[in-house]
Amino acid sequence: MSTPTIVACALWLVALWRLPSIRHSHKQRSLALTLAALAAAMTLEVPEIKAAINDHVGITGLPPLLKHLLGVSSAAFLLDFVIAVVRPQGLAHRTRIAAIGTTLPLMLAFYAMANWMPEGAVRVGEGKRAIYPVLYMAAFTLYIGVAMIVATWLFLASVRHSRTLLGKAGLGFLGLGTMLGSLYALQRIGFVTLQLTTGAENPELEDLLSTILKQLAILSIALGVCLPPLSVAVEYVESWNALRRLQPLWHQLTQATPYVVLSTSIAKRRVPFRLERCIIEIEDASLALREYVSAELHERARSFARRSGVSDTEIEAVAEASWLSVAARIAPIGKQLKGVTYPQLGVTGRDRPSEIAWLRAVSHAYSASPVVAEFSSQEEPSTTVPAASPERLFPRGT
Repeated sequence: MSTPTIVACALWLVALWRLPSIRHSHKQRSLALTLAALAAAMTLEVPEIKAAINDHVGITGLPPLLKHLLGVSSAAFLLDFVIAVVRPQGLAHRTRIAAIGTTLPLMLAFYAMANWMPEGAVRVGEGKRAIYPVLYMAAFTLYIGVAMIVATWLFLASVRHSRTLLGKAGLGFLGLGTMLGSLYALQRIGFVTLQLTTGAENPELEDLLSTILKQLAILSIALGVCLPPLSVAVEYVESWNALRRLQPLWHQLTQATPYVVLSTSIAKRRVPFRLERCIIEIEDASLALREYVSAELHERARSFARRSGVSDTEIEAVAEASWLSVAARIAPIGKQLKGVTYPQLGVTGRDRPSEIAWLRAVSHAYSASPVVAEFSSQEEPSTTVPAASPERLFPRGT
């Protein structure tokens, strides 16, 4: 199997994967059309496809023309995509429409008027119409070059704004692909200029550089397109794992404060939303429970954890789990304390990732730390919380 065939198959797989998103938004539509145009352009480089078109259509050089038109179209769609992502307010919309609206008709006109040499549509012809192949290639490479330079600038400038490592890598690969596309256009201009000014030709080197740069650019763009959705999948798995780790703490706290649990149900597949709601309900339960204990008890829990040999990095989470455990036992049978200072929640003042990490540490300590169990037993009230059936808890939505 030839390299163009492998590249074309890979592109069609990515294009078909992204095709359902064409109806979601303008930027997704632009991305799907970019991939489809690139896949179709690379398909026209497959020797068997190229030969079949020449044999059945009877127009010499039609595959290169179609390939170049698709290449220009894919560059336009890709530029539209990056602008929709990085500059939602738009960027030179009328200029871009005028540029693509001018380039495609000019390419068709110059191609029709040119007397191409038998070697193909990338050679400068001979005779009185020799200027038209030059103009054809000039229109093609000028549009590709300018579009790829602008896209490279936008992609690479947006890398630092991405929230995730895979998102940054995806934008980086897209920027690398468009940069290679810029180099492809520049080397084409360089070889044509050299031929026109000196008459020197090196078609083997030109074809080799063109093929390498083009295929590397396309594969880099395809890889860059695949990484951001993979980032979404990674975030989904991380949310599922965090939700699983927080559920024991959620069970214990909402058992003592069932009124904080919202009644609206959530589909199980909406894991990030369920995690968000779980965190909110844990925080609401903690706020309610702290009114049953004092800051003095929190300090006793901290001192007890320190005396019990808990590491410095775990003391605060163990202390928080300790006073929450005591408060959860008191809440169903006791009264709220008045005129005292309540414990400060350790979760406050954090961003979402560190907030999740903190709650996971508290949940682990609450469920597994012998220090928490011992402290809670020492402070245990005379009556404990009656057991609640699991059916009362998670069907309510978390």
